Amino acid sequence: MFLHKIKELSLKKIVAKKWTEVKHSAAHDFIRKVGIILDETSFLSKDDLIHDLIQQGIKRENIKILVFRDPIKKKEEFDYPVFSYNDFKWSGAFESDSIRTFLSQYYDLLINYFDMDKAALLLTSQLTQSGFKVGFASVNKKANDLIITASVENHKEFTAEMFKYLRILNKI
Repeated sequence: MFLHKIKELSLKKIVAKKWTEVKHSAAHDFIRKVGIILDETSFLSKDDLIHDLIQQGIKRENIKILVFRDPIKKKEEFDYPVFSYNDFKWSGAFESDSIRTFLSQYYDLLINYFDMDKAALLLTSQLTQSGFKVGFASVNKKANDLIITASVENHKEFTAEMFKYLRILNKI
């Protein structure tokens, strides 16, 4: 537990340093490919969130999800990519193939579906190549291009607001 907190502090320093390197792209592309970074400790209905995106016209094969779960039990198996603090080294580098695969792709839209400033989530979001980032107001304002004030449990309100503003911005 103590080492876990020290690793969190180390990753927070790396995230703070990377904020100076962040360059927001002015991508004007339409949204076709969507990436989701989701914190499963606060939201368990990932299938419902994906269903909401599909109802808005995003194809299922164009949606990729990466789930943060801490801790991960050794013999637990998942049907989606999962990562935790154990996948990060002290330097901020990651050892997980699931993170590596997720980060190797470009997303027109990245949904940061977490409402707490956890360093592992923020660092993964920063390293993801995306044209536009959407997230919650309770997270660091530098992490997202579009900030939505909603509760993490109410995915329908979140997706409705997100698509409302994406239409206004001519992204969809």
